[in-house]
Parts: sequence; C-alpha cells; structure tokens
Amino acid sequence: MDGKDKVRQNITAWPELGINYWGINKNASSTLTIHFATLCGEIDPSEEDISYGVAAKERMGPRYITQKQAFQNGLTNFAVSRHPLARFKSIYKHLKHPKTVIQQQTVSKARFDTTWTPEEFADHIAHTFQTGKINKHWKRQVSFIPQPWRLNHVIKLESLDEDWPFDFLAPHITSNPTVDKDIGIDEGIIYDLYHEDYLNFGYRPPNK
Repeated sequence: MDGKDKVRQNITAWPELGINYWGINKNASSTLTIHFATLCGEIDPSEEDISYGVAAKERMGPRYITQKQAFQNGLTNFAVSRHPLARFKSIYKHLKHPKTVIQQQTVSKARFDTTWTPEEFADHIAHTFQTGKINKHWKRQVSFIPQPWRLNHVIKLESLDEDWPFDFLAPHITSNPTVDKDIGIDEGIIYDLYHEDYLNFGYRPPNK
C-alpha cells in the first residue's frame, strides 16, 4: 500500500495517548486531530486554527497507519460517528459557503456547483456512488470503518462529551464558521443515500 492509500484510510496512531483514531471526514475529524496533536505537544494552535481545522495536518504523515496495523499495534481503536442527516447538512454548507482558501479548493476538487439546492447535491452524491468517483467529504461512514464493531469505541458526535471513553479531556467541538441557517431536505433522501450508516452506527431511520 502506497502512502496515498494509507492517508485515504484516515487512521492515525497516537501511542502517547494509547489510541488509534479512525477519522471520518465531516465528523469533527480536524478538531479531534488538532486536539490530539496539542495533547502530544506537537502544535500550539491558534483560535483560528481550531475554528477552521487547518492545524496539524502537515505533521500527520508519520502517524498514518493501515487498518491492519491498527488492529495489530496494541492501541485502543477509536472513532466518532455522526448522524447522516447532520453530516449531509454540514457538507452542503461547507461547500456552498467556503470561507478559506482550503475550503474553496475543496469546492473545486469536489466539482460542487454553488447554485445547487440540497436535493440537487444529493442527486450528485447518488451519481458519484454509481460512478465510483466519490469525494472523501461525502463518502459513507462505513467506507472509513467497514466493521465498526471491531473497534473498541465508536461514539456519536452528538453525545461526545457524555460518552468520551478516555481519561484525557475531550475536545471542545465547534462548528466550522460557514452559515448558521439550517437547510431543509427530506430525511428520506438522506436515508436512501446513507442507509448503511444509519444501520451500522445506530441511528434511527426516518419514520421508523
């Protein structure tokens, strides 16, 4: 497996903390990574770094490991899931209202049309699932963690503070500074796209 494939798996080892972190894009993964790097003394992030989630990424190279390594290195395997509807809304607002150069680059790489409605974006996601050209920001969460039951801890972002399983402090989660206005979309559309995530991470399907 080459370096890029290892990075795509998005698992980082933090032996200083005793954990492997299985990151899922748009599940506060940047905030969690910054938090771990800060606890390990690797960075001293500014408030802007934390707000936009841009610190620490440049230094993560040596920490990336494969799924096989994660199950063999003796560390505790940990991940954070997110309600699929909330995750979709976060992705949509992130792409529709980019605030940083990095976010603007993401819009371009994802071939996102800023005129799209949430329903049109959902159609685009469905198309990429069919073609296989799937951007990491809207990949199914089970694509990052195919067997969540094998991990020691998979906690929900919605109850992160209450369910935090470690002796060291949990991070303070703040939303990316895009727009606060909520977006409306039929949750049934999201369920059709992400039913595997509802099932595997314990989220109640709509109208069930």
